[in-house]
Amino acid sequence: MSGKAFLVDTTKCSGCRSCQVACKQWNNLPGEKTTFFAGPEYTNPAELSAITFNHVKFFPIDRSYPDKPLWTIMHKKCYHCEQANCLRACPVEAISKQNGWVVIDQSKCIGCGACENECIYKVPHVLGEDLKKYGSEQPLEKDKSYKCHACTVNKRKMPACAFHCPTGALTYGDRGMLLKKAKARVIQVSADYPHVMLYGEDQFGGLGVLTILKDLPEKYGLPLRPKPIDIKKAEAIRDTYHLLALFTFGLPSLKRVAYKISRSMVG
Repeated sequence: MSGKAFLVDTTKCSGCRSCQVACKQWNNLPGEKTTFFAGPEYTNPAELSAITFNHVKFFPIDRSYPDKPLWTIMHKKCYHCEQANCLRACPVEAISKQNGWVVIDQSKCIGCGACENECIYKVPHVLGEDLKKYGSEQPLEKDKSYKCHACTVNKRKMPACAFHCPTGALTYGDRGMLLKKAKARVIQVSADYPHVMLYGEDQFGGLGVLTILKDLPEKYGLPLRPKPIDIKKAEAIRDTYHLLALFTFGLPSLKRVAYKISRSMVG
């Protein structure tokens, strides 16, 4: 894998959410319905969604290190996998790679939820409501899937999230150079964070978002060795889906049911 990439350094992230706000503003995305605290910490909104492409996750303080309690914060977006499950699973080829980024073409999307079901990072989401009730002028369509597109749709040289990060925790550039920078940083901070590691170099054939983790991947809900969906299995699910889709009458809700049944039938 080559080309551009993001680098997230959790040892520098202050949790300011500049990335989250910049993404909302640049892509003209409406705000979420939220509560004051979405959980036992400061995460808000709770997760990524069809109208939240960038997300800052706060994890409860880890007190397993008595001398140095660890508060973990992580920026999350689509990881833009080289071997992307969502791309392999989409039954209508609405998802493609563009200059290394995984991009959804909403004009082709049928809202079946295949991408939602197969992404282990829980990134793509099908928009389930009409945004007009928010007073939004953003042309997001109901029953279409959305996620981070690395600002390829609106043609920024520097994606908005990385451009506005004030601490250097989120950077953007040549993937090879960022890999070297990340590995050097891991060595530099290893005395302070014994379990520090680089995530994304090899997972799914290489991720477009490299992340320096202060602790083990499972502490962040990340799988260490995720397996891409088998291509033959993905083809079998798609073939089964196309048969079942004949009985969905074009209704997105039935299409989503049909995809889940297809998955269970193929096994």
